[in-house]
Amino acid sequence: MAELAEGITLRKGSALASFEVAEPQSAVLKLGGALKKEMGAELRARLVPRKGQTRIATRIGKTAPPGVHKATLVTNDGEYPVMVDVPVREKLRLSPGSISITGRPGERITAQLTVSNRGNVALPVSTGGVGGLFASDGLAGAFSAAYASDAEAPLEVFGEFILGLRRSYLGLMRLKLTSKDKGDLAPGESRALTGEFAVPEPLNAATQLGAGRRFHTTIVMPHLRLVARLTLSAPE
Repeated sequence: MAELAEGITLRKGSALASFEVAEPQSAVLKLGGALKKEMGAELRARLVPRKGQTRIATRIGKTAPPGVHKATLVTNDGEYPVMVDVPVREKLRLSPGSISITGRPGERITAQLTVSNRGNVALPVSTGGVGGLFASDGLAGAFSAAYASDAEAPLEVFGEFILGLRRSYLGLMRLKLTSKDKGDLAPGESRALTGEFAVPEPLNAATQLGAGRRFHTTIVMPHLRLVARLTLSAPE
């Protein structure tokens, strides 16, 4: 195995090595240990000459286990020891990432969701979160209120704009996530969830609650986010 003045460490699938190749060529990265178990025995790599050195590029899977792993780069001219540095990647994703629901203030609405672990470490699944519901036409309504104001003083006109925004805010909608499965979610796994949305009663008595009016929010949770759109149904 060839020795180099400087070791080769692949980060995000690429590295600059001190040896030189005459022209672009293909190579093989032989894996071992946990990396081999997750990704197989070999990966294809590409070698490109660059100012007396060589650029190495390969594709490291997103679920590759984090840590520094030993590997061997096999080229046309020899074999070189390589360290593959895989950072921790924490990422969960909800499907659908955007959901539309219909209901009235005070109601609870359920929907089916799926959470997937797109990272490389096991992660706990959030039990829910909250997000403020804003009317989709709220900004336009606030501008209209300001433009239509009889006030002359700039601060009074601006006050009408702020009041218009406040009337377009319904309140905090709470999301509760439940599942039959418990425990952390392993990399590459998915889990069915039931989402329960609690539609708030309006904070402002002047908020319009006519059927068909739309509100929206983004609920941010640890490693997760969900865009929710609420359409008000007709009152019973």
